[in-house]
Amino acid sequence: MKNKAFFCTVIGFLILLLTSCGTFPKNPDLAKYEPKVGYRYDNLESGDNNTNSLFVILAFSGGGTRAASLSYGVLQELGNTQIEWKGQTKRLLDEVDIISSVSGGSFTSAYYTLNRDKIFDGTFEKKFLKANIEKKLKSQLFKPSNWFNLIGTSYGRSDLAADYWDNYLFNHATFQSLLDKGSRPFLMLNATDMGTGGQFLFIQDQMDLICSDLSELPIARAVAASSAFPGLLTPLTLENYAGTCSYEPSVWVSRRLKHRKKAPQKAETAELRQSYYLKNEPGIQRDYIHLVDGGVADNIGLRSVLHAMNSPEPSYSIQRMINNEIIEKLVIIVVNAATYHDPKRDKKPKVPGVIDVLTTASTIPLSNYTYDTIQLVKHRVDEFNEAVALRAQCNQIMTANNCPVQLEDNLYKLDLYLSHLTFDSIEDDETRHWFKNLPTSFKLPSETVDKLKDMGKILLQNTKSFKTLLEEIGAE
Repeated sequence: MKNKAFFCTVIGFLILLLTSCGTFPKNPDLAKYEPKVGYRYDNLESGDNNTNSLFVILAFSGGGTRAASLSYGVLQELGNTQIEWKGQTKRLLDEVDIISSVSGGSFTSAYYTLNRDKIFDGTFEKKFLKANIEKKLKSQLFKPSNWFNLIGTSYGRSDLAADYWDNYLFNHATFQSLLDKGSRPFLMLNATDMGTGGQFLFIQDQMDLICSDLSELPIARAVAASSAFPGLLTPLTLENYAGTCSYEPSVWVSRRLKHRKKAPQKAETAELRQSYYLKNEPGIQRDYIHLVDGGVADNIGLRSVLHAMNSPEPSYSIQRMINNEIIEKLVIIVVNAATYHDPKRDKKPKVPGVIDVLTTASTIPLSNYTYDTIQLVKHRVDEFNEAVALRAQCNQIMTANNCPVQLEDNLYKLDLYLSHLTFDSIEDDETRHWFKNLPTSFKLPSETVDKLKDMGKILLQNTKSFKTLLEEIGAE
C-alpha cells in the first residue's frame, strides 16, 4: 500500500509538472485599440540629423552570422560616409529612416536600432558575430532549469532561444525601449505566419489585429520569430486576443472585398488581414498565431517596403510621403547574403534528409523571386515618374494650342537609388566562390566575420547607384 501510495504521488507530481511547465511566454494583451499610440512609424521623429527629403531604407536578408556580419559592414560604411544635404554635413547613417530585416539580418538591425552607435564599440562583435552561438544555444538544452519548460508542448526551442537572447544580447529591452528613443530608424522585423504564408511584421499596426501590445513585448522574441528557421528551430507562438480591444478594421479591407472580381489579389490580402481579427468566425478561429523564419515569405525583407510603395494605408506608407512631396531622393540598400545551395548532395544517390529538404523548400523558391521583387520596386518608381512626364507633356500640348485650362502641376520627379549588394557582384571568380560557399550557421571563424564586414563595405562602395548618390549629394 505504501509503495502504491508513493507511486501515485510521483505520478501526480509528474502530471502537475507537465501541466504547469512548458508554457510559452504570452505576448501582452492590448487594453484598448488606439491608432495613434504604440510603436508606429508616425510616433518616431526624424531626429536632428535626419531629413525626410533624403529617405533611406535598409533591407537585411537572412543567412545566420554571414548575413549579420555583411549587414554590420554596411552599417559601418554608412557611418563612415560623410554627406552634404540641405546645408548640413552629416553621416549617411544618420539619414536611415527604416530598416526591414529577416532572420540573421534581424540580429544586426535590432541591435543597432536599440543601441545605435554602441553597436560599433566591439560588444556586438564579441557577443554575437564572433561568438560560437550554436554552442551557446545548445548549452541551454542541458540546463536543468530549462528542462521543465521543454517538457511542455507549447514551449519550443525558439522560446528557449528567445529567452537566451533576452538575457544575453538585448538586456530585456522591449519595443517601448525603441519608442522611448523617439527617433528613427523605424525597425521592421519580419516573420512568416504559418497560417497564411504571409509576412508578419512586429509593428503595432500588425499587433492591433490580434489586440496585443507590442510596446511590452521583448525585442528578443521578435528576433527569435524572425530567425526561427524551419526544422532547426520551432515556430514561435503568439496568443490572439482579437475582439477584446475594440479594434476598428480599416476601411480599405471592406472596399477590397467588395471589388473581389475586379481585383482578386487585393481581396485575398484583405481576407488574410481579416483572419486575425475575425477569429471567431466559422472556419477562421485562430486563437494562436504560429510564426517561423521571415525568409520563408521574403528572403530579403523588401516585400514590406514594396507594400509601402504601393499603398497609402500603412503608417510608414512611402506612397503617401511621395504624394505629399516629402521625399526627394529615395535610397534603398538591399544587403543580400545569399549563397550557393549545397552542391555535395548532388554527388551522391543518398535520399536528402528532412533538414535538407526543409532548408531547400524554405529558401530556394523565395531566392528565385529576389530579382523580381527588386524589379517591382524599380517599376513602381518608373510608373510614378512616367505619370509626372505625361502630365508635363499634356500641359505643353494645351499651352501650344492656347488652351486656357492647365493640369495642376502637383507631381514631381522622384530619384531612386537602389543598391542590391550580393556576392554575385564580386568580379574575381575565386573570391566570389569563397563567399558563396560560406555556410548558413551561427558559428563562423573570426577572420571570416572580418572578411564579411569588409566585403559589405566594398560591395556598397562599388555599387553604381550608390556612387551616383554620393556624387549628387556632395559626399566627402
